[in-house]
Amino acid sequence: MFLNKKRVQLLLTTLALTTTASTWAADYPDRPITLLVPYTAGTLDNLARLVADRLGPELGQTVIVQNKAGAGGAVGGAYVARSKPDGYTLLISSTGPISISPIVYKDLGYVPAKDLEPIIQLTASPFMLATSEAFKGSTVKELVELLKSSPGAYNYASTGNGTIVHLFGERFKSATGTNFVHVPYPGGAPATMAMLSSEVLFSITNIPNVQSHIAAHKLKGLATTGATRSPAFPDIPTLSEAGIPGLDQIGWIGIFAPKGTPAPILEKVNAAIAKVMDKPDIKKILLAQGDEVHTQSVSQFKDFIAASDKTWSKIAADANVTIQ
Repeated sequence: MFLNKKRVQLLLTTLALTTTASTWAADYPDRPITLLVPYTAGTLDNLARLVADRLGPELGQTVIVQNKAGAGGAVGGAYVARSKPDGYTLLISSTGPISISPIVYKDLGYVPAKDLEPIIQLTASPFMLATSEAFKGSTVKELVELLKSSPGAYNYASTGNGTIVHLFGERFKSATGTNFVHVPYPGGAPATMAMLSSEVLFSITNIPNVQSHIAAHKLKGLATTGATRSPAFPDIPTLSEAGIPGLDQIGWIGIFAPKGTPAPILEKVNAAIAKVMDKPDIKKILLAQGDEVHTQSVSQFKDFIAASDKTWSKIAADANVTIQ
C-alpha cells in the first residue's frame, strides 16, 4: 500500500508539530512566568501570590504575579487571551469572569470558552447568606418571612451588576418568592461595609468577605450554599438544609492559558500546580477561609468549565440579567 504525496506531507507536518510541542514542554520553562490577576488586591490576588511563591520552585523558574484590573476581570482576561500561547503568560480567574461575564455582558472583548485553555481548578468555595445586625431573627425561614411581609422594603448587597453575588440574589428571590431591592457595590469590601452599617439587610457573598465579622458577632451567618456545610462554619446549615433547595452552586478559581498553548505545557503546569495545592500549609490556609482545594486533570477541568458555563447561563437567562 502506497501513500500519496499529500498524505505523506500531512503526516510529516503532524509529526513536526508534535515533536516541536514536546520539545517546548521539555525545555519549558526557561524564563520567568507571569501569572496575571484580573483584579486589584483581594481574595484572588492573595491566592495567586500563595500559589506563585510555591510554583516557582516546582517549575524551576520565578512566577511573577501581575495585576491588570478592569471591567470585572475582562481587561486581564482579554490580555491573556491575546498573549503568545507559549505558557509564559497565565491567568488566574474565577466563576464570574469565565462563566458569567460572557453571558451578561454584550461585548466582553473576548470569549473565554474560545480564547482560553483551562489548565487546572484550584478551589471550590461555597457562599454565605449573611445579614446585618438589624435583622432580629436567626434563621433563613425568619428572613424569608420578613421579606415577604414587606415586599421591596429591604436591600440586598452585591459585589456589582452581573456578578455571581448578584445572580445568587436573583436566584434567592426566585426560589423564595420574595421581592427586595438589589444594590450593587464595587466589590466585596464596600458591600460588606453596607451590611455592617445596616444600609442593606443581607447578601449571599464570598465567605472571606464576612468571615471575621460573623466571628465577631457583627454580622449574622444564616446559611451557606453548596451541597455540604462549609468547613469554616460547620454549625451553619446549607440553604438546602434551611429549606431553600436549588441554591447549591459554588464558586471556583482556576488557572488558564491562551488558546493554542501546546498540550504538553498545559499538562506540565497542571502537574506542578497539583503538587503545590496538595501541600498541607496551602490546604490549611484555604480551609480556614472556607475554601476547599479541588484539583483536576486538564481534561476534567475543561469538562467542569463547560458544565459551569451551562449552569450559569441558565441562571442568568432565568433572572433576565444582561448588561450593556
